[in-house]
Amino acid sequence: MKRLFLIALFVLFFLPGLIFTQDLNRYFEYIKQHNTEQVRAAIPELMQKYPNNPDILYLSALIEPDGDKALLIYKDVMSQYPNSCRADDALTKIIEYLYTKGLYNKTISYSKQLISKYPDSENIGNCVYMMLSSFNVMNKKDSVDYYYSYYLKRYPDMKLPFFNYQSASAYVTGDKPSEIVKKAPPEPKPVERTDSEPKWALQLGAFGNAQNALTLKNRLLSYGYEPYVQKIIGSTTDLLSVRIGNYNSQEEANAAGDRLKALHQIDFIVIKRNSWE
Repeated sequence: MKRLFLIALFVLFFLPGLIFTQDLNRYFEYIKQHNTEQVRAAIPELMQKYPNNPDILYLSALIEPDGDKALLIYKDVMSQYPNSCRADDALTKIIEYLYTKGLYNKTISYSKQLISKYPDSENIGNCVYMMLSSFNVMNKKDSVDYYYSYYLKRYPDMKLPFFNYQSASAYVTGDKPSEIVKKAPPEPKPVERTDSEPKWALQLGAFGNAQNALTLKNRLLSYGYEPYVQKIIGSTTDLLSVRIGNYNSQEEANAAGDRLKALHQIDFIVIKRNSWE
């Protein structure tokens, strides 16, 4: 009798939560696999099934292609559910958005807010990185040095995408973000190419300032992409474009760009790769 009572309690109180967790994990896994359309189709039913739930709200923001709309959802998660496990994730997304838009003072302010409110967040390293990058873009080297040292002492196990941030104004030319040199990369050499090779890429930004190109490249590296910087020769000035990918068709590149924008709110254009890239 006691055993039946315990089973009934489990079914009544614990089973719904277990099913919800399994459902949720499945959809977050879809996003990791860039399968955002399946998540998008499920959101209305999930919201009806689990109303006023911060996890579902956060999930809906992740697949929202409009960055401004996603920002509002992240702000709702942070303000309405400040003690939920998604609050620091939502605040991190807000910081990423501000950083991408070049709002560096706000990036710094919100990053400090996250560290203060959620000192044990797994997103601390990412926020410190964007804070240091913001100081560096504004040429506040003393602040870079101070906060770099301060946060590494406070979080000795924290992983940053580079090791010597004082050199961050230089080009990153190696596969690792820490491989920093103080000269522009050599001009690319022509290589043989066959018609069967991929010919399309995503261009995620073009900058007159080398630091801005480096900042975006390091950010993409931290997400697991393999970006590269390509020089664009202009009539009056040259630009440094940040690109990823090596796609067989324009359609394939567009699909990859849509996934990237949904995940990280980074705009893109599809370009044809040069034969020597």
